[in-house]
Amino acid sequence: MGRSLARLLQGLGLIPVAYLFVCLMVASVGQSTFSLELPTLTDPDSNSTAELMLGTLPAQLLFLLLSAFLASRQLLVGTFVLAGTLAAWLQCQVFAEHFGTTWSSNEILILLGVNTPWLALALIPGLALLLGVERLHKQSA
Repeated sequence: MGRSLARLLQGLGLIPVAYLFVCLMVASVGQSTFSLELPTLTDPDSNSTAELMLGTLPAQLLFLLLSAFLASRQLLVGTFVLAGTLAAWLQCQVFAEHFGTTWSSNEILILLGVNTPWLALALIPGLALLLGVERLHKQSA
């Protein structure tokens, strides 16, 4: 398996991270129970799933760009966490309207900060995928 293919697969791990983060954030802020259903957005032409996927693209591109030059596992994990934080911030931008209509940039940052423990929990499956693909890549090399 080539390095670029491995990094692409690892970058796709940001999608479940963002999905789980949104589900956990909605449960902690807006509801009392956890649900795997994405919240609906106020715009009738929007699709929550499409918005989630589009919101992860900048983080995936950042991860691909930075990780292309990394050989260290620790730096790779750090880059994934950085990209996951970017993806979570973008998800806060998109799904904050679920909790109300007026959110300033500072309030979005506070929303992310308050939900940092949920981000740490949401990163676990993505990091497991990252390390599993890295192990396969090292074995095939």
